Amino acid sequence: MKRLIEPFKLIFFFVLFVLFLEPVFAAVLTLQKIGALDTAGKNYPEWWYIGSSPTLSGTAKAGENVSIKIGENSFSAMPDSSGNWSYATSLEKGDYPIQITQGEETISFVLHLGQSMPQTVVQSGSQPESTTSVPDTGFNQYVALSFGLGIVLFSTYLYFLTDNKKKSVFESRVLKEK
Repeated sequence: MKRLIEPFKLIFFFVLFVLFLEPVFAAVLTLQKIGALDTAGKNYPEWWYIGSSPTLSGTAKAGENVSIKIGENSFSAMPDSSGNWSYATSLEKGDYPIQITQGEETISFVLHLGQSMPQTVVQSGSQPESTTSVPDTGFNQYVALSFGLGIVLFSTYLYFLTDNKKKSVFESRVLKEK
């Protein structure tokens, strides 16, 4: 009966790890909107916006100042109690390097104002690539990491479960039971 309960303990602790510790690794600072453009919290090195003077808004850790650097000028925004922040710019047509920072987190991009996004974007040393679809990344990386860690833990458990000699040597060397 004891051998049947132990796998469930391992699975239980793995689920607790994924549910409670994984959000610690997630970023807090996000850029949600550039004017009417919904960025969905995604970070790209360049954004295009047809209008002028967009309001930048997003989420951040409540109570900590968000620094916004546009070109050589620095500004700040204070998140409300829910962590929402916004800053209304007064920018005209042109290209602007923007850096948004809170603590150790930074979002950097070039904002192209008053311009339409080109049909193809050429990265240095690569072929033109279509900009009609946007790759999704983010949460699936945490799922893959958690799944891989679970497989390693489960296989280690099975390795020691199959041979009592390995298990007792492991316990005496690593766990140092009394």
